[in-house]
Amino acid sequence: MVWLDVAVEAEGPHAVIHPYGEIDLTTTGILWDTLDRVIQQASVPKIEVDMSDVSFMDCAGIRALIPIKQHAREQGGTFVLTHVPHVVERLLAAVGLDHELEPCEKPGWEPIRSMPFRGDGLGWPWTPSRP
Repeated sequence: MVWLDVAVEAEGPHAVIHPYGEIDLTTTGILWDTLDRVIQQASVPKIEVDMSDVSFMDCAGIRALIPIKQHAREQGGTFVLTHVPHVVERLLAAVGLDHELEPCEKPGWEPIRSMPFRGDGLGWPWTPSRP
């Protein structure tokens, strides 16, 4: 059985969205509705989607995240994925969207993303390098 729960932490225009479970064709509507409500309630949305508890995501998840990011940007806001699990990173890279959903800059706030290990100590261009 495919499932998804979404929790929201909001303080002013800044919201942290916590999806728990699988993001696919059958559950993406839950994520979309939550993100859309958050954007509608904030005049300049600053949205962080903490992906740490996402166990699976397919292209339907991408089809939900890209328009939400564009909508947030149109309102002058930001949209950031954080704590992205390897399975989601692989999907984003495979479809060439790893740069489209990269973290936006936000003063005083450094998004944390997991980094694939390539043996040379370097990550993809949107990941922080290891010290």
